Amino acid sequence: MTSQPPGRTQLPHAPKQYPDREPSAPPQQLPPQAALLNMIGGFRLTQAIYVAAKLGIADLLADGPCSAEDLAQLTGTHARSLYRLLRALASVGIFCEDSSSRFSLTPMADLLRCDAPGSLHGQAALMGEPWIWQVTDEMLESVRTGEAAFDRLYGMHFWEYLARHVEHNAACDAAMTSLSTLETQAIITAYDLDGVSIVVDVGGGRGALLAAILSAYPDIRGVLLEQPQVVEGARSLLEQADVAERCDIIAGDMFARLPSGGDVYILKRVIHDWDDEQAVTILRVCRSVMSDRARLLLCLL
Repeated sequence: MTSQPPGRTQLPHAPKQYPDREPSAPPQQLPPQAALLNMIGGFRLTQAIYVAAKLGIADLLADGPCSAEDLAQLTGTHARSLYRLLRALASVGIFCEDSSSRFSLTPMADLLRCDAPGSLHGQAALMGEPWIWQVTDEMLESVRTGEAAFDRLYGMHFWEYLARHVEHNAACDAAMTSLSTLETQAIITAYDLDGVSIVVDVGGGRGALLAAILSAYPDIRGVLLEQPQVVEGARSLLEQADVAERCDIIAGDMFARLPSGGDVYILKRVIHDWDDEQAVTILRVCRSVMSDRARLLLCLL
């Protein structure tokens, strides 16, 4: 049984079905003007994907095709407006409409399911949120002044904001975990950890990367360091991966002190969040606890 977003009605179970309308052939390369116009209006596509993710459309289609009218009833939305949204997404390969005007999943739409392998639901549900979206309105001023748009808009750094807003912090955690799923295999494939005893993941979120490393290397122990409001969700993820017994979870501050004794220290999607001075501070703190044989991996994907 597929999981459903909270408060949603489960569609009656149906055997897996496939659209009877063949996907159209890939479009030929657009002229520059048309291609640029598509890019200029790209924000609409981001919002359309966000709406589909927030409504849980992909989860509702997990058991087979469904009409916009039925989906609207299940999601409490306006049927005609939802139909237009789904047609727009189908035009770029997210969902597929058949000859009976029913919509079904495509490979891209499947990634919007909450429990799909490699799901990007968390990222899609975050990027259209008003508190994220409004920051892009400040881009011109950031280019003019060099100031961080988020700091100017909200009067505090991004991570401080998350510490004060539990709901937004949870949304960000879900988005980062979905991105980590994409990146984890590339990191494990690219870097050989044979012979390593302890891996310290600094700012490692809920531990998705560390869980994958510990699963791939049964002899390695892990240490996850994160902010207190983030590590609360790490234990369950590590337990699901059956590696919790080999991982220590530490709530701490990477600007102050890190756990010592690691053979490898990992900073994934961390350094780029800070200005040069703060980035240097993080690196110096890492170096202060590393032995001469320890290694530091910067993963900026």
